[in-house]
Amino acid sequence: MIRGPPLSFLLADGVGGVAAFDFTIDWDNRVMTCPTGATSLPWANETDQGGTPVIRVRFSMRDCKDCPSRDLCTRGAKGRRITLRPQEEHDALQCARQRQGTDEWQQRYARRAGVEGTIAQGVKGFGRRRCRYRRTTKTHLQHILIAAAMNLTRLDAWLTGMPLAPTRTSRFAALRPVA
Repeated sequence: MIRGPPLSFLLADGVGGVAAFDFTIDWDNRVMTCPTGATSLPWANETDQGGTPVIRVRFSMRDCKDCPSRDLCTRGAKGRRITLRPQEEHDALQCARQRQGTDEWQQRYARRAGVEGTIAQGVKGFGRRRCRYRRTTKTHLQHILIAAAMNLTRLDAWLTGMPLAPTRTSRFAALRPVA
């Protein structure tokens, strides 16, 4: 098989890899082509553990064994394997992922993060998960009092200059060297 140049564009900063979206998909012929030019074996239609229909795509070990980009692509002993959703779902997912890169989406997501932070504060700090009452009027009153208490707590933190809590750093992210 004739291979293209090595995937040096993925190593611009010393890290990288070949993701599923780097492959070219020919839905009509049911063939997937890797960035170096290797084509997939015949596809298999299956269902995953949750019963969702998926398409399993495999590449021959002969193609992957001597590939200059193997370390970036797979560690599997049997060649690269990719799981796809059916075409309509796959296209919708790709469209959604492209939208996530826009400024408009980032702004909307920032608002969502603020709303989720407020909900988390109500649940963790003010016991909003459990209601003390059975009737809707008393339950509504409890929710209003919790909201007022949250507003007063936030106003106090703002007036006293108490900084916002920093976002938690995962243990994995903490291992990353400081730039």
